[in-house]
Amino acid sequence: MRPLLFLFLILTGLSGFSQGVTVIKKDGSLKLPEGKKYAFIEPTTDTSSLIFVATLRCRDRIRSSNIENMYFFLREKANNLGANCYILRHFKIDEINDEVNLILDSYFATDSLLALNSSNHEDNIVFLFGEEKENGKAIVYTINGVIKEIKGGTFHKIELREGEEIRINKGGSTGAIIALNWQPDKKPVFYSLSGFGINMTEQPVTMGYNPKITFHSGAINKIGNISLGYLMTLLLKQGE
Repeated sequence: MRPLLFLFLILTGLSGFSQGVTVIKKDGSLKLPEGKKYAFIEPTTDTSSLIFVATLRCRDRIRSSNIENMYFFLREKANNLGANCYILRHFKIDEINDEVNLILDSYFATDSLLALNSSNHEDNIVFLFGEEKENGKAIVYTINGVIKEIKGGTFHKIELREGEEIRINKGGSTGAIIALNWQPDKKPVFYSLSGFGINMTEQPVTMGYNPKITFHSGAINKIGNISLGYLMTLLLKQGE
């Protein structure tokens, strides 16, 4: 398939997918400026001062569903309504109707509350994700030479320890290697070990908006959005 045709099919599919976002409930009395973030609210954060904006649902067919796309489409709608953070309400894979439903409660939080919430993130933690779907193939990698395997639909959680370095390798001597060290107050980092995919800098394609899109080969790919990474830890199972 020619590259331009392949890209056109991808963008067309993403544009059509945006129609799967619906507003279940919202506070119509709010007049908030457009949001710029969509932060994951930690369970340990005091949520009493959060301002409810809307409950949003995103759905897609099981075979084409993708957590990253669903998150960004929900984020776009939430930001338009003035929300800047979220709490997971519901996630279900409905095999009978061939449908995936993701529902997030969206809120507005002050900058000081978002900063406090950010401080509640775990320090010096590495999350590694494999194939998103449970029927996906297992992925093999090594940590400091020890062979590990991530099954489909799972992730691994690794703690960085002071004075130690971990080296993660996928693909052997000719593959990708990353080295990670403990640092004071180091925020969590998220990596995908799955196959070929798309990285989008901010939000998905919508009418009149054209984000920068880059393709990656799927070696060891960093997930730069912490809030997306945490959502993935809630929707996938932690493996050993």
